[in-house]
Amino acid sequence: MKTVKDAELRRQEILMTARELFIKKGYDKTSVNDILKVVDIAKGTFYYYFSSKEEVLEAIIIDIVEEGATKARRILNEQSIPLLNRIMMAMMAQKPDFEGSEEIKEELHKVENVKLHRIYLREMIKKMTPILEPLMLEGIDQGIFSIEYPTECIESILLLGHMMFDDSDVFEWTSDEFPKKIQAFLSNMERLLGTKKGELEILIQMFGQL
Repeated sequence: MKTVKDAELRRQEILMTARELFIKKGYDKTSVNDILKVVDIAKGTFYYYFSSKEEVLEAIIIDIVEEGATKARRILNEQSIPLLNRIMMAMMAQKPDFEGSEEIKEELHKVENVKLHRIYLREMIKKMTPILEPLMLEGIDQGIFSIEYPTECIESILLLGHMMFDDSDVFEWTSDEFPKKIQAFLSNMERLLGTKKGELEILIQMFGQL
């Protein structure tokens, strides 16, 4: 058991070092040798854990998704927060935290890194859907939502939210256009959730955090 634990610690050390270097120097300007020097390991040790620098970036992206999922789980347990607020807060918690690491975000959006973006979407949906499902079922029980396919509804909302807000810089929307995009997103959420028209208007102030 000790060997397994030590191996995982070493892997995490490589990931944390690489993440710091990608933020500081940029992904393209960081080499495997740069990572080796900081972690103080042999090249063979690095390749025992990762086949390439790209695979390290993939692992970092998966870690970023898990960080958001962890925040969402905490929100899920805050019973003092109204249901609709909890749902929106949990969704916003999974928004990738690229603060100080714009290089990583840029890598996701590069044409040649479509694979990385797909990895992010896959992991985000896989992690967040089971977190949000209990909230959706709670809403159905309370008569707030009328949903025939709750799991698929969550997936659709997550994908729509990601496209409109996490990837908003791709579409180059202006600050004047953004309020309309928020209104449209909430209106579409109401239709997907089967709520009364205007039910989600109370959540609009949360988008000031985006």
